[in-house]
Parts: sequence; structure tokens; C-alpha cells
Amino acid sequence: MLSHGIQTREDAHVYVDPSIPLNVGLWTLYAGATAFLGLRVWIKITRRHGLWYDDWILIVSWIILTVNNSLISLEFATGYVADVWDDRMHILINITSCGTLVGQALTKTAFAVTLLKLTKGWQRWVLWYIIVSMNLYMVVKVVFQWAKIYDKPSYNVWYRINLYLDWDFRQGFKEGGNVYNIIMDFVLALFPWIITWHLDMRRVEKVGLCATMSLGMIVAVVSAIRTGWKSEGNDKDTMYFWRNALSNVWFSSEVVGTIIVQCIPVLRPLIRDIHTSLTSKKLASNIMETAPGTGRRSKQPAEYITSHSATAYSDGKGDTSTDSWDNQGIYHKTDFELSSMEIKNGKQETSLV
Repeated sequence: MLSHGIQTREDAHVYVDPSIPLNVGLWTLYAGATAFLGLRVWIKITRRHGLWYDDWILIVSWIILTVNNSLISLEFATGYVADVWDDRMHILINITSCGTLVGQALTKTAFAVTLLKLTKGWQRWVLWYIIVSMNLYMVVKVVFQWAKIYDKPSYNVWYRINLYLDWDFRQGFKEGGNVYNIIMDFVLALFPWIITWHLDMRRVEKVGLCATMSLGMIVAVVSAIRTGWKSEGNDKDTMYFWRNALSNVWFSSEVVGTIIVQCIPVLRPLIRDIHTSLTSKKLASNIMETAPGTGRRSKQPAEYITSHSATAYSDGKGDTSTDSWDNQGIYHKTDFELSSMEIKNGKQETSLV
């Protein structure tokens, strides 16, 4: 008598079926990426900044993520947990493996393209090197995914290309690509600090902006953990397919995380608008508060008028422009110094709120 979640055959191993936790993990991550990317696109369109190359690359990455997750769910629903896979299953696995590789490369490329808007000189050359090298590595790994393997009959089948590789070389190249991606994650995460540290901004603004744009460090750490965990091997025991499912979730989290960390800085105008709205409501509420020492609400006569004015000042010296958050990829924040002007009997009194 087998418990729920266990699949077996008369002459086969007994395996834990990880379909439910796999789908929960994949689609929860996907929902997060969809929400953040949707907000990014909505903010850029509604604020009339339009979509740039990095936005379109992220959208393409999201489409690939959607298709990839769907195919992985299909795999586990139609016979992935089995001792023997048919050609259809092998093809699906190869397609999803390639989809993950493309998603990883494109999401990192999108961030590098964003940084291109903020750089010049040697910094641009470094970014172009990262973009080209990561995508070349991705293309080669995709080709190797469909190659045949010496002395492995299961890899010498009709749907693979006529390129023969040594097994150890193929595996070493794939692991080398994973390590290279981790290194590039750290390099890209350091770039915002190099770019913004000498800008004419308040230090707290610099630290906040750099920290937000450097959240890719988290993705790099996730990638490192996943690579180290995967390199430990996967014995074909009861938990074999459960570990494979967990690996799929780890790979998906790298793509999702890279999308999310690029969307967070763009949400700043929305957060600022919400803060401004809440502050305005609080100011309006304060007007109706009980007058001090009277226990009654303050009533103002008709001739007593209270108005509010806003004086703008910029974080940058000599910069009197309004908020700009996508012109050069950095949000130039314009704060407001609120003052109230009281007019009574023809006399003006100005006080700082």
C-alpha cells in the first residue's frame, strides 16, 4: 500500500511525486514577477516615458518564463516521474532547459542595457563585454544541450544534432557557464555604486538608490547556492524526482529574481505618490482637529482663509527641474517645502509647516 504522492511500477523504483510543490513554487514565483513587471510597464506608460529596450527585453523574458513554466508543469503531469522517458519527454526537457538558459541570459542583458543609459567610456565597454559574452555562452550551451554524447546510446537519437561531445566536457562547460553567470551577477550589482557615487545627490539618496539597484546580489547568492547544491549530484533514489523538481524551482527563481530586482527602482514614483496622498489626507485631517485647550473643533470665520503653497527644492545643486525618474535611468527627486499662508483682515502671516 503506497501513500499519496508515491508512484511506482512493478519492476521499478518507488519515487516521491513532487508535482504539487513544484507547481506551487513555480507559479508563486511567476505571480511575483508578473506583478512587478506589470507595475513597471504601467508606470512607464502612464507617466509617458514609454518603453525602452530594457523593458522589451524583460517582457520577452517574461513570455519565455510563461512558456517554460507551462511546459515544466506539463512534463510532471504527463509522465516525468517514471523510470523510462519517451522521446516526447526528452524533447520537452531539452526545450525547458534551453528556455531557462535563454531566460537567465536575457534578464541579465536587460539590466546591463539599463546601465548602458547611465555610463560612458570604459564602463560601457565592460557592459558590452558582459552582454556579448553572456549571450554567446548561452547560445553555445543551447547548442550543446541538443548535441550527441560519445558512448551514451540514449543521447544518440534522431532529435539531436550531429555534434558529438565528451560527457565530462559537456558537463564541465555547463557548470562553468553557471559560475560565469554568478560572477556577472556580482559585477552588474556593483555597477550602480560606481555610476552614482559621484553624482550630485544626497548621500542617503545614493545609498538607497545603489542598494535598490544592487539587489541582484541576492540573485547571485541564490545562483551560487543552487550551483553548489546541484553539483553534489542526484542519486536515483526515492527523492530523485523531488530533487529535480526543486532544481527547476531554483532555476526559475533566478530568472524571476532578476526581473523583480529590476522593477523595484521603477516603483519609486508610485510609492512617492502614495506617500504624498497619505500626507495630504493627514494635513486635511489636522485642520479639523480639536483646537488646543478648548475641547471644541476649530471654526474659522469667513474672513479667515488658510491656503497652502509648495516651494520646490532639488537635491541637485542649481537644479530646479521637476521630478525625472527615467530620463537617464536615475530618479532625480524633487522634494517640497510646505508652508501655510494665513490671511486675516488684509494682513499676511507666513509660517513653516
